[in-house]
Amino acid sequence: MILKASQRANGGDLAIHLMNSYDNERIEVAEVYGTVADDLLGAFAEFEAVAQGTKAQQYLYSLSINPPGKLTREQYFEAIAAIEEKLGLSGQPRAVVFHAKEDKHGTAREHCHVVWSRIDVENMRAIQLSHDKRKLMDLACDLAHKFDLPLPPGLKAWEEKRKHEKDGLEPTLAEKAQEDQTGITLAQRREEITGCYEQADNAQTFISALEQKGYVLARGDRRGFVVVDKFGSPHSLTRYLNGHKAKEIKHRLAPLTPEDLPTVDQAKEIVRRRKQAQDEGEGEQQRKLAEQRRRKAIEALTAKHEQARTDLLAKEQELLTRQQSETLSLHAAQKTEASGILFRVRSAVSDLLGKTPGLRSVLCHIQKLTHLDPKERHHMESTALARRHVREKMDFARGKRLRTRIETRERQALDKVLRRAARHGAKAEMSAEAQAKAGTNTKQDFYDAAKDKGLWKQQEFEEGDLGVEFNDAAEFVEGADRAGDAADAFKPDLEEKADQRSRSHCSTRARRPRRGKGHGYRRGDE
Repeated sequence: MILKASQRANGGDLAIHLMNSYDNERIEVAEVYGTVADDLLGAFAEFEAVAQGTKAQQYLYSLSINPPGKLTREQYFEAIAAIEEKLGLSGQPRAVVFHAKEDKHGTAREHCHVVWSRIDVENMRAIQLSHDKRKLMDLACDLAHKFDLPLPPGLKAWEEKRKHEKDGLEPTLAEKAQEDQTGITLAQRREEITGCYEQADNAQTFISALEQKGYVLARGDRRGFVVVDKFGSPHSLTRYLNGHKAKEIKHRLAPLTPEDLPTVDQAKEIVRRRKQAQDEGEGEQQRKLAEQRRRKAIEALTAKHEQARTDLLAKEQELLTRQQSETLSLHAAQKTEASGILFRVRSAVSDLLGKTPGLRSVLCHIQKLTHLDPKERHHMESTALARRHVREKMDFARGKRLRTRIETRERQALDKVLRRAARHGAKAEMSAEAQAKAGTNTKQDFYDAAKDKGLWKQQEFEEGDLGVEFNDAAEFVEGADRAGDAADAFKPDLEEKADQRSRSHCSTRARRPRRGKGHGYRRGDE
């Protein structure tokens, strides 16, 4: 069982994300607890309104429960209760949503989302959630054993209190979003870039190998080298080279200087021109097929949205009809009551009490408490009914706004899927000649753009010239004792730096307060 949680704000965006039916096969709002509204958007709006009375910025705590097997509803809520007790969120308003999403094998797997309000209303402060990640990992191990579920490698290593050696990089949120948009995983991109680096003999062949894969080597603002992919996104070169240290990479690409490479913006322009050349090589028939698939997908989603709007309009008409019927029924009942003799007598007595000052001062407050005045009672009934109708219309209007935002999010999800399919389809359907032509044109465009900007300097070294220039720059004399001379030359500097580090370390230890007992998160069996 995997438990992932985060503190966050923007409850409206979270509600739209949880209600997005395009990315999920099934959505079930199982529970909305502790709020007046019974929908996610209204409940999260109440959470935010309460948080305005505090200084809390991240007023929500969002948790996802992703079990490796199937759990019953009772087991899910049992796990939620255990998590609440462990984190100190018992009794807090919450919303529980179940999603069913297809995995990579095409099987619909169910998982659960729970969103709590962190605001303690009695004390008007946010509940502190210290070391929640560690507590959730302990809970995940306990719940997996309780429900007889297998432990993933990371949780198994955590339970055994050993370091988990990961097979690959953990993608960041930005890389996950790019993976959803492009369909290319972090591992695939890392394998391509590492393959280009290991096959290349020098810096120039590495650039050529990257070009064949659709990448452009550029200079970064904060890093020495970055790689711009075929979608125009920059990536750190050292992060995507598996098994190679930054010092080794820098030494191997030493002949390249920042002036020899384009900037990130220039690399993005090169990628754009490459994409344009690729589109020109694509046939008219393939474009028509892609446009036809796109049109069918949009028409299917539009039909789904129209059906949802039709159902919503029917519910709105039903609401208005019911409210009109309730208003007419109340007016008819009040008119029938007003025509009776008892109503007229009580109204005459109430008017007499109101006109007589002595009786009004003594009996009017008793009359208001007992609702003896029938006219006032009719007015209160009409006002209460009107207010209830206004609340119901406001709730329905909020539901319509929610429906509009969900449709926008689903259209964005469809557009993302279509763009990804178009990119992969265009690459698969291009002929070998068109790909070779596009690669040749792109390579020429790369050099032309670099030469126009004055960034590319072609240098040819004869055998031995590079070594001579390197030795001259290092002031190396042939036959000298390199190790001894270097040690003598740098000895004063090394001694001075060692003294500075020693003084800095001593002053840091003197300033650093000792950490007392009781701090941090202690595991249960320690």
